[in-house]
Amino acid sequence: MGINKRSFFLRAPLLNVKKHLKQISMKAKKAKIFSSLIVIMATVTIFFACKKTSPDSGSSTPTVSSSVSGQITDLNNVPISNATVTAGTSTTSTDINGHFTVEKAELNKDAGFVQITKPGYFNGSRTFIVNVNSVNNVKIEMIPKVVSGNFATTSGNIVNVSGGGSVSFVANTMTNATTGAAYNGNVYVSTFYLNPADTNFSQYMPGDLRGISTNNQQNILKVFGMASVEMDDASGEKLQLATGKTATITLPIPSSLQAGAPATIPLWYFDETKGFWKQEGSATKQGANYVGSVAHFTFWAAGQLTSSVQLTAKFSDTSGKAFANKLITISSEDSTTTGDYTDSSGTVSGLVPANELLVMKAVGNCGQVVYTKIIGPFSKDTVLSDITISANNCGQNSSDTSQYINLTLFNYTYSWNYSRITELKADSSSYFTISILGGSPNDTGDSSTYFSGELTFISNAAPGNYTFFLYSIINGNLAYNTYYPNADPTSNVTQFDAVGGYIEGTASGWLKNFPVATTDSFPFTCSYRVKRVQ
Repeated sequence: MGINKRSFFLRAPLLNVKKHLKQISMKAKKAKIFSSLIVIMATVTIFFACKKTSPDSGSSTPTVSSSVSGQITDLNNVPISNATVTAGTSTTSTDINGHFTVEKAELNKDAGFVQITKPGYFNGSRTFIVNVNSVNNVKIEMIPKVVSGNFATTSGNIVNVSGGGSVSFVANTMTNATTGAAYNGNVYVSTFYLNPADTNFSQYMPGDLRGISTNNQQNILKVFGMASVEMDDASGEKLQLATGKTATITLPIPSSLQAGAPATIPLWYFDETKGFWKQEGSATKQGANYVGSVAHFTFWAAGQLTSSVQLTAKFSDTSGKAFANKLITISSEDSTTTGDYTDSSGTVSGLVPANELLVMKAVGNCGQVVYTKIIGPFSKDTVLSDITISANNCGQNSSDTSQYINLTLFNYTYSWNYSRITELKADSSSYFTISILGGSPNDTGDSSTYFSGELTFISNAAPGNYTFFLYSIINGNLAYNTYYPNADPTSNVTQFDAVGGYIEGTASGWLKNFPVATTDSFPFTCSYRVKRVQ
């Protein structure tokens, strides 16, 4: 169980998942195929978190000795040198390339915590399940600490948060954070909004998304907004709100998450000594924001606890070598994309949402997706069978503009070019998987209509007509598929090259309401030209 076991957290369950999987499985057996085209709505949320044992529960969690290695960069992926790294009681610094290694660090087994500090940045950190038999790997992006506004303590003020939101300060509420003495003077406020719909969210957010509620229950957080706020005086001395005083924080809700945002929601602050989120207070939804009162400042989030199970997966290449220190992501509809890194044994483990259909992807050395698989839903803790990935597969050439996928459905045309197509690979000698990102018509970002679904076809690795299946969800609540046992459509594969070449074809047919066919039916057409990567 390596580092970065932060739980994959996803939003909005797919409709009738189990029934759908059963029907697709029956089709696969009959046609001897199973493959998927996944078209995921613009944002997909995933987080790795740790085991469901609370550090505050009073239970005895053992301290273990293990090694931690990683890289520290800024938000533009530029290495940060000479940053201080603290892992348990051990301390080291990053080298010129932002790398560090701590050997034999004494860490909480269920909540190993690494914290990074450097002047000019908010503290960075990662919380993880410790694997004593492997080198635990992390990558942390640090957020620049930039002053967003200032005010005199005698007057108070509203300071806009960098990236969105605001903080409203009342007059005469500041103290020195170290001594607790009342402070009078100018207050300099540094802020940053962390967008949970950002595909890179998990790389710069602190710790993991494990939350400890006021009644000491632990699970993973479904986050709707997050911000970091720090106050300093003119000399750089840290300030804090005085005991009994509060400020009002406003956190924007990303547009892709607003429909599912509750009217009231708990607030959580990040405990920078233990490495988890702790519930304190609540916020109300006002328009497209959450607004609530806080009594101190650190990282704050508006979120809900959600049920989860523990998932473990181990990756290796075709030569048997561990797929170590590689990014693994999991995604689901109505979400953001994020992930974590395998340890030196190629293992990643953490909490995932229970009873949801998930998509697991692995990213290779070239930054391209080299593995995609539909997994779940899971109702209990699960260890997946070992996964093998092509050793030298770097994915597709991002400059290859000849690739495309077009889908016309309900009078909308969904188009994806090479930058949104992640892979087309063979899962066996007879069927292939295409994975793409997108969902809004013509990639316009129009959220009024979006498509997600699965496409399956069988092939003999040669041009010809092959059975074709399409399952879709429209706007998150209407499910359709090609209707079986009626005749399913076929895909006319016009080009079928070897690895490195292209697979090209077209398909058309009709969809009916799923799982019960009704009189309503809708035509679709599809065309594609995608590079074959294995």
